[in-house]
Amino acid sequence: MILLLAALVTLETDTTRIGFDPDRHGAIVSLVDKATGRDFAAPKAVAPLLYELSFTNVPSLTETAAADVTVKRDGNSVVITAVRHTNAAVAIECRFRTESGSSLIFGRIAVRNDSGHALTSVRFPALAWPKQLGTSPEREFLVLPRNDGCLIQSPASIGWLPSAPYPGSASMQFLAHYNDTAGLYAASYDSRCYTKSFGVEKRGDVFRMAMMHRPPLQARGEWHTAYDVVIGTFRGDWQTAADIYKKWALKQPWCRRTLAQRVASGDVPRWLTEPSLFYAYSLRGEVEPKKIGNRLPSVSQQAAAWRDLLGGPTTFMLMSWEKLGPWIAPDYFPPFGGERDFKAATAALHANGHRTLVFLSGLNWTLRKQGGSDAGTLDDTMAFEKRGAASAICDADGRPHRSGKPNAGVGEKAVICPATPLAREMLLGATLECQRLGIDCVQADQIVGGGMPPCFSDKHGHPRGGGNWSAEALYRMFDEIRREGRKHSKDFAWSMEEPGEFFIPVLDTYHARDYAQGRWPRDGEGVVGVPLFTHVYHEFMHGYGGDSCGVSTWASASTLYQQGMNLVCGKTPGVAVWTRPYDPKTTDAPQARLLRGHVELWRGPAREFLVFGRRVATGPLDVPRVRCKFFTGAGRSPRELEVPAVLHSQWRAPAGDEAAVFVCVGNEPVAFTAFGQNFKLAPGEVKFLPLTTR
Repeated sequence: MILLLAALVTLETDTTRIGFDPDRHGAIVSLVDKATGRDFAAPKAVAPLLYELSFTNVPSLTETAAADVTVKRDGNSVVITAVRHTNAAVAIECRFRTESGSSLIFGRIAVRNDSGHALTSVRFPALAWPKQLGTSPEREFLVLPRNDGCLIQSPASIGWLPSAPYPGSASMQFLAHYNDTAGLYAASYDSRCYTKSFGVEKRGDVFRMAMMHRPPLQARGEWHTAYDVVIGTFRGDWQTAADIYKKWALKQPWCRRTLAQRVASGDVPRWLTEPSLFYAYSLRGEVEPKKIGNRLPSVSQQAAAWRDLLGGPTTFMLMSWEKLGPWIAPDYFPPFGGERDFKAATAALHANGHRTLVFLSGLNWTLRKQGGSDAGTLDDTMAFEKRGAASAICDADGRPHRSGKPNAGVGEKAVICPATPLAREMLLGATLECQRLGIDCVQADQIVGGGMPPCFSDKHGHPRGGGNWSAEALYRMFDEIRREGRKHSKDFAWSMEEPGEFFIPVLDTYHARDYAQGRWPRDGEGVVGVPLFTHVYHEFMHGYGGDSCGVSTWASASTLYQQGMNLVCGKTPGVAVWTRPYDPKTTDAPQARLLRGHVELWRGPAREFLVFGRRVATGPLDVPRVRCKFFTGAGRSPRELEVPAVLHSQWRAPAGDEAAVFVCVGNEPVAFTAFGQNFKLAPGEVKFLPLTTR
C-alpha cells in the first residue's frame, strides 16, 4: 500500500488531496478529505475511474483502452494524455489543477476524434466512491439540484436514483454526498449553459458520478469542455455544499443585479414583489355538483372573496383558458368563454387591483388528444405536417420527435425547435395576444428549467444534438418577449416553469414548488425536497408558489405544511383549487391565519428579508414532528412524511440585517425556544423575529 501511494501523482488543496495512478492510465484512485482522512475514491472499482467516451454504433472507451499514456505533474497541474485508444483513433488530454485561494480541484478534458463515429457523451470525471460512507446510513445524504432541490436520505439503500439534464430539470450544476463527518462535492462551472446531465449511478458497492457532457454530433474533429469541472471535500450539510456553489455563482452573468436592483430600475415589475395571493382556478370547472361548465363569470366574485379574507389582491392563475381545452397548443385563441367575455373578466379584475396569469404549453404542438378537449377527440396531425413538421425537434433519424399518448396527460405532442423562426412566431405571438386579452404575466410552461429535447435536424441552422445553441436560442427569445411585452405595459411579466439559473436575467418570476413533497419534481424513493435553488439564488429571482399548493375547508397538517413552505422559502402565497368549487370564506381557520400572516409579513418589516433577502444556513428547531400525507398522483397511495411542527428559515436583508421567520404547521399549539427566546404558536400562526439591526 505504501508503494502504491508513493507511485501516485497527486494534487492537494487545504482540504483535499487527489491521486492519479500512472499504472492505471491516470485513474483517480484517491480523493482524501485531509481533515478526517476519509477517502472518497474506490480504487478497486472497475473502470471508468477517469473518463468514459460514448459514440454512435461502437462501444464506449475508457482510460483502460488508452495507449501511449503519460501522467505527469506540471506546476500546479496534473496532465494525463493518451495519443490513441486500442483500435480507435481517439486521443485525449485531461488536465487537473489547483487555484490559489480555492479548496477545489479543477479539471478539463479535450478529445480528438478521428474514429469516424460521432462522440455522443463524455462522462468526466468518472469518479467512483463507496456508496455507503459510514456505519450510520440514516445520517448520509445525497444532494441533487433537481428543480427546486432534492435531498435523498440513505442513498445506498435506494433502488433508483434520479438524474437531471442541464439545462432542464437540473436548475444548477452541482451535487454532493455527505454524512456528519465529511462530504464529496462535484460541479461544473459553466456560465454558457452547455448541455449535460447530473446524477449518481449505483454499481455494486460503489456510486459512480454521472456528470455527462453532451457535445454536438460530429464524426471527426476536436471537442473539449469549455468550462471547468470541480471536485473537492467539505464538512457540513446541503447548505454548506450550496454555499460552495454560490461562491462561484455570484460571479456569473445571471447574478449581475439583485432582484431589489432589478425592481428599482423597472426591469422587474414592482407588483410581483407586493403581497398577492397566487390562485390556480380553472375556467372549465364545477358550476354545480358534478357538472362542468364555464366559470369565467365567477372570477370577479372569487377575487372579492379572497380580498375579504386576506386583505389583499389576487393574482389569478387562469387554468383551462385555452380555446380547445387545457394544454392543447398552439391553437389557443379565441380563449375559452369567448374574447369579449374573457376581456371583460380581466378588465374587472384589473379595476379592483387584481392581476392575471396564464400558462402557454411551451413550444408544444398537440398532435392527438382523447378527452380533455371540447371537441372530444382532437387530431391536429395534418396541420402539424403542413405547418410544423419542418420546424420540429428531430430524432437522430431526422424525423420529428413525438412523445406522449393521446389518452394520457397532455396527449401526443411534438415540440418546435427553439432555433427556428416558427418557435419565435408561436411563443411571441401567443404572448402578445394574451397581453392584448388582459393578461399581466405569461408563463412558458413545460419548458422546465429552460430544458428542451435535443434536436438532430441538419436543416435548422444549429449543430446536431448537444452544445449550448438551444439555451441561447431560448434566452434570446425570452429576452425579446419581455422587451416586446414592456412596450405595451411596464407591468408585463414573463415566467418559466421551475427554476433555471442561466435564464434569471430574462425572467421576471418562476413557478416554484418548494412546497412539493412525494410528487414531481420531488418524486422517487427517499427523495425529500429542500430549498436548494432558494438558498443559492433567492436574492436574484422572484418565485411564486402556486399551481398545486393545497387549500381546504378542513384541518390538514399537509396543507398547512405546503402553505408554510411557501412562506419560509420566500415565495408568494399561493393556493390551487383547479376545477373544484370553492368558497374562500369557508377556508379552515389555521390555513386562513397562515395565508393572512404571509400577506401581512410581505407588507410589513419582513418584506426586505422574505422578498429581497438572502437565505442563510438555518439549523434545526427542537420541536415535535407531525405526520403528513402528500398526494403523489392519481392511482397512487399518498406518501407519508414526518415534518417539523414549526417550519422556519433565516434571512439577511440587502442592508445586512438578519431575521428569522417561523410558522406553526401542526394541528396543536407548539411551544419552543429559538435564539434564546421562548415562543408558543397556534396552528397557522406566523412569527417574524429580527436578529440584528443596523
